Amino acid sequence: MFFLRYFMRFFIFSLTLLLLFNLSVYSQKSTRKTEKKLTKENLSDADKLKNEVVITVGNERITFSELEKAFRKNMNRKDVKLWEVSRDSLYDFIELYTKYRLKVQDAIQRGFGNDSSVIADIAQNRRILAESYFLDKKLVDRKVDDMLSKRDRELQIAIMLFQFPMGNENDSMAAYLKGKACLELLKQGKDFADIAKDSSDDKESGERGGIISTYITAGRTQRPIEDAIYKTKPGNFYPELIRTRYGYFIVKVLKSEPRIKVRGSHILLSEGLDKDSLRVVAKADSILNLLKKGADFARLAEENSEDPSTAIKGGDLGAWYSRSSGMENTGRNLLPSFEEALYSLKDGEISGKVYSDYGIHIIRRDSSKAFNIESERDDIKKLYKRIYFESDKRTFLDSVKSSFGFKIFYDVLKELVSSIDTTKNNLDTSWSKDLSESLRNKNIFAFNKVSYSVDHLINRMNKQSDLRGFGLNTNDFKIVIDKLTDPLVYDAVSEELEKEYSDYSNLLKEFRDGILLFKVEAIEVWDKLKFDSVLARSFWDTTKHKYLTHPIYDISEIYVLSDTLANDLYNQLNNGADFAELAKQFTQRAGYREKNGHWGKVTAKDNQLAKIVIEDNLKPGQHSKPHRYDNGYSIVKLNEFEASRQKTFEEAIPDFAPMFQDLLQKHLSEKWINSLKAKYKVYIDKDKLTKTMNSLKKLS
Repeated sequence: MFFLRYFMRFFIFSLTLLLLFNLSVYSQKSTRKTEKKLTKENLSDADKLKNEVVITVGNERITFSELEKAFRKNMNRKDVKLWEVSRDSLYDFIELYTKYRLKVQDAIQRGFGNDSSVIADIAQNRRILAESYFLDKKLVDRKVDDMLSKRDRELQIAIMLFQFPMGNENDSMAAYLKGKACLELLKQGKDFADIAKDSSDDKESGERGGIISTYITAGRTQRPIEDAIYKTKPGNFYPELIRTRYGYFIVKVLKSEPRIKVRGSHILLSEGLDKDSLRVVAKADSILNLLKKGADFARLAEENSEDPSTAIKGGDLGAWYSRSSGMENTGRNLLPSFEEALYSLKDGEISGKVYSDYGIHIIRRDSSKAFNIESERDDIKKLYKRIYFESDKRTFLDSVKSSFGFKIFYDVLKELVSSIDTTKNNLDTSWSKDLSESLRNKNIFAFNKVSYSVDHLINRMNKQSDLRGFGLNTNDFKIVIDKLTDPLVYDAVSEELEKEYSDYSNLLKEFRDGILLFKVEAIEVWDKLKFDSVLARSFWDTTKHKYLTHPIYDISEIYVLSDTLANDLYNQLNNGADFAELAKQFTQRAGYREKNGHWGKVTAKDNQLAKIVIEDNLKPGQHSKPHRYDNGYSIVKLNEFEASRQKTFEEAIPDFAPMFQDLLQKHLSEKWINSLKAKYKVYIDKDKLTKTMNSLKKLS
């Protein structure tokens, strides 16, 4: 009950808007048993063992390390060691893996790597992979590393806000002039708190001299403010106005502290309106005296604390706490006076009387620990990608393109725009028909020592689906040029990525192998999977006893909503009334009166009324008793019955075709694999494999 959750108001109304990103509390990941690391003395021995060739497939030599990586990836067991895997599981995987390598080697030997369609597929996948890998390594990881490097500290700041009128970012002059004037006063030595009280548009923080009670760490505030405060020493203000979407800020760093988690307990003595505050103070003093004499804190909390949620736990707050992210289980922040007292203590120390709106607290700091910054990497990466990535990506790619000599020839772009109807877009197929040949031949942009003409731009805009619908103005042409040149960046950097990152090189190889495998397997297996009626009939002859028709019931129904009417009709039928005549007069199922209630032939598989026939064990010509069905009552008559029989070949095809095709596919695959094994020798050095695993197990 003593908690006060600091949900800062939206930026325009309160500066706690600084905490724009309400991150969820970082839950501690379960710790795993630490593996014994390889020492310097045996590291080289381990590497040597892992480089042992344990399998040969044709002219391909597969090392223990390559086999282990393949097992981890394909079996989704990223941390497993091969010596931890059962022998049967390992050799089952080796059988699958060698077949895979045989197929790829066959594709290479056939020269499919030079096939134009394969080359195009590889290039497309290479570009997709390069984009993802390049941005991740060169942009995202570096930005995340920077954020994490800041998260070992948490800062308390004070601010002044000069907001734009009605949040209109385009109407910024008044806010700028006001902020500039306040900044000049600070530079003249005037007190930050006084100016904040008088001039800040965030009145809530202004009343506190601009102080934001909640500490801030990286990823918890707007980036312009975060960048500024981490460049500013405690006690100083940032010397420039900071522009955000909602206004200008002036910030001062009050404190920069190590970011730590603490566990605490407390005893709350309440000053309710019906209680004597002096008596509460006296009780607090009495409890403090008992604690000084060695009394048990938990027992005193259980007996005296008026915070029921913690009293039953001996005063324990229930979770680790951080000034910049709150309680680990809820994200809530403690009251400022409580938090300040908790962090002023050392582990094991007990406070004096701490006052809050809830009463008097006696606080014990139980323990503390530093944050494991690396454990926050995944969460920070998700945060970065969600909030910052798209804006950073454009700036980053522009800088990379500049390094490759990217240039837009603005004189040509201006000439192009002035030569067309800018009220149209490129969905109008005639938008470029009046452009002169000389303009079409002029270069409009260049990248990596290659220039591209206006005609090239026009053709791409007319043919490329993702470039359709753009306006014919300078800004839209620049966007189109970005869309054309961004992929060129990934093509240009792919080779360097391959040299720099072995993981990237391996991924490229896997993409290539996958495309080659698809090509050769299509020829050897999938293209041959045509339904051969002769082979299919032979298969059916050996299995036809399995394929039987369902029993067929020709039925009629009288359906009514009233149970009284249903029973009356049932009695009339028992007395010899004609079923068809009664159905024609009384059935209430839409569309069935004109059919005298006749459903025709059905099976119990797809018709619930047939199940009534079975349940009542009807014979042809007999009718059922009324059954509750479809929010009404049904009386069913069995007209005719066809018993189950063996299906003809044509009738059975849908039943056995999937199994037949599966057997045919396995037959073709096995035939192909056997021919490959005869062509390319497969050798598994089981002795070396066992010896290597045993040796690595001893070194681990």
